Amino acid sequence: MRRIARCGHSFIEMPDGGELYFHRDNAMSPGFDRLEVGMDVQFLQQTGDEGPQAKRVSAGKHQFGG
Repeated sequence: MRRIARCGHSFIEMPDGGELYFHRDNAMSPGFDRLEVGMDVQFLQQTGDEGPQAKRVSAGKHQFGG
């Protein structure tokens, strides 16, 4: 994770330099308030109304397809 915004959302930095937005309601384990900057996270990527978003975010190493 690149940063935590205290207003209830954050961004995940992708290997290509892009970012995925996610809302605190999509933080599964640990809860949003326990996620830390630089922590490896797993997530599902979906396209929302405003573009790509991360859903079901949890701590752990994400496996990118190759």
